[in-house]
Amino acid sequence: MTGKKVFFYVGLPKTGSAFLRQEVFTKLDTSRVCVNPEDVVNVVQKMHASHYSPANIDAVKNAAAKAFGNIDQDIVLVTDLDLVGLAVDNFRRFEEITDFMKELFPEASIIITLRNQVDWLLSLYKHTTTGLDVSITEFLNFSGGKFNSKQREDFPNVDALDFNFAEKCEYYVKAFGKENVHVLLNEDMVSDPEGLARQIEGIFGCDMVGNINFRTENKSFSSFGIQITLCKEKLGKLFGREGRQRKEDKILHRIISWLEQYDIGNELWRDAIRKKGALYAPAILLKRLLLRLRWDHFIRNVVDRIVYLDWDMLGKERRKILSRHYSRLNEGLRPYFKNRETENRYIATAQAES
Repeated sequence: MTGKKVFFYVGLPKTGSAFLRQEVFTKLDTSRVCVNPEDVVNVVQKMHASHYSPANIDAVKNAAAKAFGNIDQDIVLVTDLDLVGLAVDNFRRFEEITDFMKELFPEASIIITLRNQVDWLLSLYKHTTTGLDVSITEFLNFSGGKFNSKQREDFPNVDALDFNFAEKCEYYVKAFGKENVHVLLNEDMVSDPEGLARQIEGIFGCDMVGNINFRTENKSFSSFGIQITLCKEKLGKLFGREGRQRKEDKILHRIISWLEQYDIGNELWRDAIRKKGALYAPAILLKRLLLRLRWDHFIRNVVDRIVYLDWDMLGKERRKILSRHYSRLNEGLRPYFKNRETENRYIATAQAES
């Protein structure tokens, strides 16, 4: 439909996605690859707004045809972590979103990054719950010596045993074909970031332009930061500020959520204003100012920069159960392991812990 080769980078969160989006994809040769063109990004947003209903497919197709008409490059890359669904609801809409993408872009290629589920769940917990009074046992629904299904929808928690990444990859392969599905592993990114950059060059068939800054992006909140947050919440309850603080947080969250429609979250504020237009500058700047008032901003930019203390909050019992469970499921990821060390993180290490 587009006459161009379209790539979708779908995440997952906490798998090195910020590093790829900010440092690697931006270094692809712009004469060959167009990354996140505004009109195409708007089409993807229309897709989300359509709730992936087949009744809306024609309208989104028409918008896509117009969006791609003004792009000179032969390759288009769109990065959107929501295309895989939301982690906090166990990617419940994954198949629905994928089927819609297949209908819209039948010849697209998918790039997905994965991470060993045990470490990933811990990182996801730290990223999702900082600023909230949610312990790791509540987030993972662990009680009575076992992991239970997701219990509530009104605060962050997951079904910790329901992240079968091999199943997700297999669904992509069935939809788009094996040659159009590219699986990158966070463990390879950490151990050999330069090698992974070369792998991405091979995926797109073009060289990187400029130097890549191989630094850690979007670092998880420290265990120390999480404990400070839990202590803050306990003190709030002790002094009777719990209800008032929650009300203030909800108001701030609603304002930021409303302003989100005028911003491009993954862009620097200057780039967001340039792409959206000067008319939206006040809303963009206000949203980013209000973000600085949030507790999680204080933890990330003050506490964790002064002292970053981290430890394994999972504990031996929970880690052992998770490792045993995912060791079996990760057998389906064997085609994507490039070395024994990475394989051990997903399978052999887990088997030893069991």
